[in-house]
Amino acid sequence: MNKDEEITKDEIRKEFQLDRMVLFSDAVFAIVITLMAIEIRLPHFDGELTHEILVSQIMHLIPVILAYAGSFLFIGNSWYHHLQTFSLLKDYDRGLVVRNLIMLFFIGFFPFSASLVADAKGLYLPIAIYFAVVLACSLCQMRLQYYILVKHPELRIQTDISDQLLRFKTSRIVTILLATIFVLATTTYYLVEDPRFRFVAWWWFIPFPLVLKYFKKKLLKPAK
Repeated sequence: MNKDEEITKDEIRKEFQLDRMVLFSDAVFAIVITLMAIEIRLPHFDGELTHEILVSQIMHLIPVILAYAGSFLFIGNSWYHHLQTFSLLKDYDRGLVVRNLIMLFFIGFFPFSASLVADAKGLYLPIAIYFAVVLACSLCQMRLQYYILVKHPELRIQTDISDQLLRFKTSRIVTILLATIFVLATTTYYLVEDPRFRFVAWWWFIPFPLVLKYFKKKLLKPAK
């Protein structure tokens, strides 16, 4: 066996192992979405099911459906970025595998956190747990992207990654801002002793679009 044949076989082996990593990740994303969809079911009813009772039960499912829809959008967006980032790879190492597994670990908490939000009934703690899961997933995905795009360029193919770097910087700004607002909102909620005025904690989210627009304009400005 000559050297060229050995190189070709090594490349095929690495490509096969990368495919296994991507397929495993896709399976986790799909299972998480499926588990959340399973939670959308009518409560058990022993009596005769009438039109009015059915409508009432469906109305009670609205929080569950909203939690599912929001989670589906976030997970779908995470999967899309995961797909784009992994399409750049030609090799892998232990650090890449570990970072990918950590991200999938937090993705797996979505069915639990989404069910908490659906049953929150005005409580702040379930919403805080859900938001913490979202932030943990975002931070893990940013670490994974940084590892591939910046820290270990030898793992990816040699191609223009300017678009991926722009998306990475944008995601970093969004995650940092959301984490800051989350800390401020949580602190405000627990500092306000009167439950009637704890709603002001959500006011921290009002200026988010304007602040995001400002930082994107400043930090993403192309260098002269």
